[in-house]
Amino acid sequence: MELGDFISVGYAGKLLADLGADVIKVEHPKSGDTIRTHGPFPGDIPDKEKSGLHLFLNTNKRSITLNTSEREGRDILLKLIPRVDLIISNMTVTRVEKEGLDYETLSRDNTSLILSSITVFGYDTPYRHWEGSALTATAASGISKKIGDPNKQPLWIPYCAADFQGGIHGAISALLALRMKRKTGLGQHAWVSVIEVMSSYVGGSGGVPAFVYQGNIGSRNGSHRSSFYPWQVVPAKDGYIEVITMIDKQWDRFIEVMNNPEWSKDNRLNNRWESFRWREDLDRFWHPWIKSRTRQELFKIFSENRLPFLPVYRIDEVIESTHLEKRNFWQTVSHPIMGTYKTMGPPYRLSKNPWSIRRPAPLLGQHNGDIYIKSLGMSETSFSTLESKGVI
Repeated sequence: MELGDFISVGYAGKLLADLGADVIKVEHPKSGDTIRTHGPFPGDIPDKEKSGLHLFLNTNKRSITLNTSEREGRDILLKLIPRVDLIISNMTVTRVEKEGLDYETLSRDNTSLILSSITVFGYDTPYRHWEGSALTATAASGISKKIGDPNKQPLWIPYCAADFQGGIHGAISALLALRMKRKTGLGQHAWVSVIEVMSSYVGGSGGVPAFVYQGNIGSRNGSHRSSFYPWQVVPAKDGYIEVITMIDKQWDRFIEVMNNPEWSKDNRLNNRWESFRWREDLDRFWHPWIKSRTRQELFKIFSENRLPFLPVYRIDEVIESTHLEKRNFWQTVSHPIMGTYKTMGPPYRLSKNPWSIRRPAPLLGQHNGDIYIKSLGMSETSFSTLESKGVI
């Protein structure tokens, strides 16, 4: 069962649903998951059944509507709990406490229940009641301090990356708890702090670990990387290309490709781990050579000379990627309202239990009848009454 709203819980549920789990998505009767209000929409016309984000995140799930802020809604939820093995939630701690949906209550009639909670700050912290977003998590993790132009304000990682990372780790924690359940027969509550995910996992050597172990406080380097020179994104004739020459042999081949120019003997390049200090002056030497050529021309030159440079692709180029086509990444889905459309497939392959899209993203409340009447045994009269009251 998926309880909550927006990306982190939706992506966690998707990861499991796409591998075969029967995921029941619980949405508000009137509005549904707010993800349905986020585009892109065909023709830029908002439609809760045509949100691109919804259509991607909710494949293979079943949707029921339930207002858990009402006592009757909570009672129905508790009746459903014994029928599920796992709940993934990103409900805020404040809402959990207000609605009485803590692990002790949810597992009262299901001692083997697994609850995986995804929140920005986590449960075991004095900030447990603080609400936040992907932007909050990115800022609080310290990662923003490393992103952007050093002369401007810090940036966040776009496309709600922290929410997706929270979803990944929410799914992982759920699977780990399920594995332990096989040994003990007991359920447990796992919780994920998105800030910790971003601090330890995405921060890498340039974030929190660098300070803890070395006392280093990183700074924003703009399009450069300060570890050594050059490691940066450079303008080409028709876009941008990433340039890296981490080892001296690569740098020597790069110089040879440019016909061993006189500036390559500049003393400031003797120790390229220190050369970053003079990056603006050094950039002027070789950036014009890059900018006079297209990305494809450069890619051919660098490939032939075994240099790890790669074009920065636009989104339309990613869509046309031969690599993704060969990986069968794009999947065609038929939806009752959206029609036929393409969506993204898995970033992994499993030989024994293949990933597949078994059903499109559900319509809001599409499976109310299946769950409430057929599975729970609710009468048609009760169902109609609760539906008219906005409980389901």
